[in-house]
Amino acid sequence: MTSLHRGLDGEAVAALLQGAVRRGRDPAALLAAAGVDPEVYGRPTREIDGKALVRLMRQVQFALDDVYLGFFANGCRLALEAERMISLMGCATFGEALRVSIRFTNAMSADAGPAVTEQRGAGLHHTCQYQTIEGVDRQMLVWIRFLWIYHFFSWLIGRPLALRGLSIQGPRPEPGNGFDRFAVFRCPVRFDADVDALSYDGNDLAAPLVHCALQDYEAYYDAEPDWFEPPGGGPCWRDRTRQALLELHRCGEWSPSVETVAARLRTGVRRLRRDLSQEGEGFQQIRTRLRGELAGAYLLASDIPVTQIGFTLGFSDPGSFSRQFASWAGMTPSAYRARYGGDAARLASATAVLSEWRAP
Repeated sequence: MTSLHRGLDGEAVAALLQGAVRRGRDPAALLAAAGVDPEVYGRPTREIDGKALVRLMRQVQFALDDVYLGFFANGCRLALEAERMISLMGCATFGEALRVSIRFTNAMSADAGPAVTEQRGAGLHHTCQYQTIEGVDRQMLVWIRFLWIYHFFSWLIGRPLALRGLSIQGPRPEPGNGFDRFAVFRCPVRFDADVDALSYDGNDLAAPLVHCALQDYEAYYDAEPDWFEPPGGGPCWRDRTRQALLELHRCGEWSPSVETVAARLRTGVRRLRRDLSQEGEGFQQIRTRLRGELAGAYLLASDIPVTQIGFTLGFSDPGSFSRQFASWAGMTPSAYRARYGGDAARLASATAVLSEWRAP
């Protein structure tokens, strides 16, 4: 995945301000009020960091009294957003909060149109049908709203969401400074898709909320979060464990012990188990899921025979691989390949998983 060593370029900043400009706001004044050099505006060689992005987004929202930055014909006032936050923070889990948020959003704006669908083995899909006005960069609104969703719900549960993927209707942006703004989600992204959607890991749905007061929400923004960094300021233990397992898999160790992984992460076994538990995960759960992801990825993103895939992933015989895969996916490897081989979204995700595993 693209490294994050640059910031959002000035042309993208100008796209972010299109709704405000169309409503008669001075972009230089908005930038200055957010503590950003107005010379950034529209210049591909100038850029802003993740903290400045959050300040600017908030400044535009306050200036327009519109959650959606002026991209809709009829915006959503901040007072309604506050009511939605109060409703969400009364929920018990992320899954409940997500559904409450969608119902509230549908009642607030006819231009947002969010919905959720569940697909076996593919997590929970959260689609957003944004009806933007003419003359604005719709993909920019999709990006900033998806970024808000990712960071807000990660903050709400006290750890990073495990996004399984994004679907984006438009093409991949090609900024002159090389900053891939979609890489901040740290998950596979499929462009030119039929819908704009986030895909959540089903294991996150039961994650309990750790913040339940509107004052906490305001304090979060007052602390100037950096949205170009992982939520929480660094990789979570789930991601660290997954990365260590990937590295060991590349060396042919398909069932490394928790002791081996803890040593690789330079931590103790008890601490690793505790930290994973606090993130709602278990070591065995991560290890099993990762091996299943690799198996599914080989079935969809390669033409290697099923038997050979089993051997490649460390299984001693085809029968044990088929039985284990059926417990993961609810069907045999051959049935999985036949059923999902033409699914573009799954193919993109599978290709990304294999690329990650094969990376040196």
